Formats: sequence, C-alpha cells, structure tokens
Amino acid sequence: MTHWRHSVAFRLFTLTFVVIMLFLSVLLAVLAGSFSSFYERRQIKDITQEMNLIRDRYVKAGASSLPVERFPPYFFQFENDYYAMISLVTLENGKITILRGKQDVTGDSLENELPPFFSPGPDEQSRKFMLALQEWQRDWHAVEQVMNQSKTLVYRSPGTGSLNSGSDQLIAVAPIETGGSTEGTMLFAISSLQPVIGAAKVIRDFSWYAFGVAFVLVPVLAFLYAGILTKPLRSLNELAGRLASLDFSTRIRWRRKDEIGELARTFDFLADNLQGALLELHEANDKLREDIEKEKALERMRRDFVAGVSHELKTPLSLIGGYAEGLKDNIGTGAKREKYVEVIMDETRRMSAIVGDMLDLSHLESGQYRLSRVPFDASELLKESAERADALGAEKNVRMELSLPVEGGGMVEVSADRFRIGQVLTNLVTNAVRHAPVGGRVTLTASRDGGEWHFSVHNEGDPIPEAELPRIWSQFYRVDKARARDSGGTGIGLAIVKQILDLHGSRYDVRNEQGGVTFAFTLPANGIGTLKSGN
Repeated sequence: MTHWRHSVAFRLFTLTFVVIMLFLSVLLAVLAGSFSSFYERRQIKDITQEMNLIRDRYVKAGASSLPVERFPPYFFQFENDYYAMISLVTLENGKITILRGKQDVTGDSLENELPPFFSPGPDEQSRKFMLALQEWQRDWHAVEQVMNQSKTLVYRSPGTGSLNSGSDQLIAVAPIETGGSTEGTMLFAISSLQPVIGAAKVIRDFSWYAFGVAFVLVPVLAFLYAGILTKPLRSLNELAGRLASLDFSTRIRWRRKDEIGELARTFDFLADNLQGALLELHEANDKLREDIEKEKALERMRRDFVAGVSHELKTPLSLIGGYAEGLKDNIGTGAKREKYVEVIMDETRRMSAIVGDMLDLSHLESGQYRLSRVPFDASELLKESAERADALGAEKNVRMELSLPVEGGGMVEVSADRFRIGQVLTNLVTNAVRHAPVGGRVTLTASRDGGEWHFSVHNEGDPIPEAELPRIWSQFYRVDKARARDSGGTGIGLAIVKQILDLHGSRYDVRNEQGGVTFAFTLPANGIGTLKSGN
C-alpha cells in the first residue's frame, strides 16, 4: 500500500492548501493595502463629477435668484453623501468672502472682510475648512488650474505642520466665475477621508483574523476535498491490484459519465476479457494436461504392450527354436521326435492365439468397430459357456454351476452383439476355470433387475489383492507372474472383455467375495434401454 506522504491524495491536499492560502494571503494583502487608495481615487472621481453637476445646477438656476440666507438642498445632499462641507468662496480685491448656509438655521450668512489668511473658527470642521482654503491659496499651481484654466480640481490635502494636520481630507474646488488668478467665485468643499481610513484599519485587523481562521479550516477542507477526489482512484487502484493478482471477480459498475467513469468501465471490460481469457487458458491447460496424461498413458500402454508381447512370444519362440534345432540335429528318435513336433505345434498355436487376440483388441480399441446388436436369448450362450468350462476344468476336477431365472422359462432376453457377448462369457469362464483350485467350483449366474440383466462369473480360489483390482483389465496383466505360463491364456482376454462391455455401455466390476473372485456385468433387457454403438 502506498504511503500517504507519497500518495496523490497528499499531493492534492498540499497543492490545494498552498494555492488557497496563497490566494487568500494575496487577496487580503491587496485588500488591506489598496483599499484606502482605491477609495480615495473613487472619491476624487465621484466628487469631481458631483462638483461639476452642483456648479452647473447652481449657475443654471441663477445665483441672484437664490436667497442668500439659504443654500439649495442639493448642497446639503452632497455634504451627507461625501462627509463633506461645501461653501461659496469669492475672491475680490484681495478679500475673501465665504458664504456658508445651514439647513437648520435661517439667515446664517457670514460676510467677512479678511486679510488673505484668517484664524479658524471655533468648531473643528470650520477649522479644517479654513486650513484647506489656506493650503489651496498657497498652492499657486492649484490656484492657476482653477482660476485661470477654469478646471474643477479635487485632490488630497498634503496637511500642515509636523503632524500633517488636515491630511485626512480631500479638497474640491469648482470655479463659477473667474477674473484672473486673484478674483472670482467658486465652490469650495472638503470631504473627510476619516471613515475610509478607519475602515481600512478594520480591514487590516480583520485580515489577520481571516487568515488565522483560514489556516485552521483550509487544511480540513483540503483534506476532505483530496479524499473525495481520490476515493475513486483508490478504488480503481484496488481493482488494478486484484487484476494483477489474477482475481477477476470484482467489478466497479459505476455509472459516472466523466473520465473516471470511463476509466472504471475500461477496467471492468478488461476484467471481463481477462477472466474469459484466463478461463479459456485454464480449460486449454486442463485439456492439454489431459492430453499429456492420455499420451503418457498411451505411451505406457505401448511400452507395456511391447514388453508383454515380447515376453509372451519370447518363450514360445525359444521353445520352437530349441526343438527345431533338435530335430535338425536328429536328436532323439521315434516318440521323442514326435514330442518335439507336438511342442512346436502347441507353441505355434499359442503364438497364433496371442496374435489373434492382439488383432481383436486392436480392432476394438480403434474406435471404428460397430456392434451388431440384435435381440437374442443369452441363456444359450450361458449354457455353451458352462459346457466349455466343464471341459476346461475336467483335468482339475472343477465343478461348474449354472443359475438361470425360473420365470420366463429360463430365457434371458437381451439386446446386444451376440458374438461379442459370447466372447465375453467365454473369456470370463475360461479365466475363472484357470484360477479355480483343484476340486474348486465356478458359478455362472443370470438375474433380472428391472430393465437390466445382471451376469456374474464366480470362481473359488485366492482373492485378488485390492491394490491390483483396478489393473486387472490391463493387457498382459497377471496377478501371479510366477505361474503365468502354467495357467495358460494370452493375458489379453480381460482387456478384450473390457472393450466389448464399454462398447455396450455396460456397468461391470470385479470384486473379492465368498472365498473367491466374482466378475459381474450388466446388459439391457430386450426392448428396454439404448445401447452404446461404439466410440
């Protein structure tokens, strides 16, 4: 799992926190540092426009038609809007006449004949007004713009004295009539900047508080934002990890329509394809493994077959060769030579039987053999097999018992290949007689169970070791290798039985019971069941 400090969430959190805090810091710094100057510029622009409007209205209305003792209402509206004090100032013959009206006092006009500079009045606003008027008069450039150029002038007072008294106000002068730089009539006003100065101080103080609050809240919000934004990525990363470990069982199934949703659907599509490909690969591997095992089994069968054939043919060939050389060298006379000939003929017949069985088994195993199924009475084959067993067991005094059903007149009607079933019974009976002890008993039984006939061949004698039972159907396999030739047989009979019963779809087995060994198999009763027609 990725360490959080190296994760996308941490990087997104850090980037978000830094960007927001940087933006907020710049915003608060700009707001605190430029608020006053912005407000001042805005006030200068607005006051300039307003002073021109007031002057134009005052001139249009006609100054002579207005009562001296009272200013027009829009003068007082201007004062209220801009924290201002406005008066009519007349310069004539070196004298200054100030006309100041009040909204709540009638007849309060003041006409003074003063020297160029006079002492301020008793109240603070009047004192600031007089100081501003004196500052304007001292500034010859400002006087030149107003009196000679007839320009409305609004600027911030530079202040006087060591404390810059009056620097917290704007001076506004709008000419009405001018007659040179020393005579004329004008609107003169001062507008206090104290409210905005106080507001700027409050904004600066507030900025520190806002920055502190943001420093606490922004990390929390950035963490939540990063977590929400990277949660889908974590889910996709988990799915990718499952895919890397070949676990294709998980799907996201998101319905988002953004890029992450497209990526999730791509992952699901990839998981589906990989799961299908892996399943096909497993199936191919299983089939390949089965084919390899079959090939190994076939190879083992080939080796066993070659070894078995070599073993089975080696002895008769040796006997034939030995006795033939004896005949060639004229060893023995009369009955002895006849004995040699008889041995050669017996071994030849034995070799012929082995070859015949091998060809028969090869034919059955080829998959091309087709059964000739017909309904017939299997009791005839059972009786023939019993007679053959009596003949084979006569030397060992083996008793043969045949058990047929009483009902149905002893008939055993089946649907099968008569020739091949006869071969099965012959091989099983011959095998039973061969392994029965002297004076032993072989029992051949047929019984019906529903739609099937059950056949069994039991011989008394030594049981087959349980570990050897599954191999009893193999070619050339014998439980007792020591007495293989003495017991007779080719070693292929049970393998032929297995192939024939497999073609019939029969159920068969071999088991140890009742002091001996029992081979059993089933066949469908005539008209019931469907028989297997081959591989």
